Amino acid sequence: MSRRTILGAAATATAALAAVLVPASPANAYVTYTDSHCSSTTSCLAIFYNSMQNIGIFVSPCFTTNRTEDSHLGYDYLTSSGVQEVRYQFNYGYGFGYGSSSLPNGSKCQGAEDGSGFSVKNNAAGASNGDSRSHRIFYYSNQQGTYQTIESGHNENLIAALKNENASSARL
Repeated sequence: MSRRTILGAAATATAALAAVLVPASPANAYVTYTDSHCSSTTSCLAIFYNSMQNIGIFVSPCFTTNRTEDSHLGYDYLTSSGVQEVRYQFNYGYGFGYGSSSLPNGSKCQGAEDGSGFSVKNNAAGASNGDSRSHRIFYYSNQQGTYQTIESGHNENLIAALKNENASSARL
């Protein structure tokens, strides 16, 4: 075989491998971002980007939910226009005033922009539960692996095994 034939075969094999390893995104997929499944009239669990302050409260960007979340990354669903990707992110600016009246002991979804816009999955440091029901935060998606239960009315930093390793949660 000539050197040109070998190089041509290698380039073809490399291109074929790249096509398998890096699939193209569907042309009709689109992404939206959300930071909350709650409103000013619901009580929720707030998952915080930063740890609790020394005074026992959170003042940090957060993600709020009052339901079981199979993945802290978000979810996908099919529409007539294609695949809709919804991605969960931390935010600190809630227009409806989610804060001290909804969360235990004065914790608030606010603070510096540090963490705002980051993915919730594998970026959380603590949680404040303003819901009437307990929630569990899990290491793996689909409520698997190590977990920590956040009781109603409690503020808690995540245990070492879950800090920045959170992938799902369950409303109990």
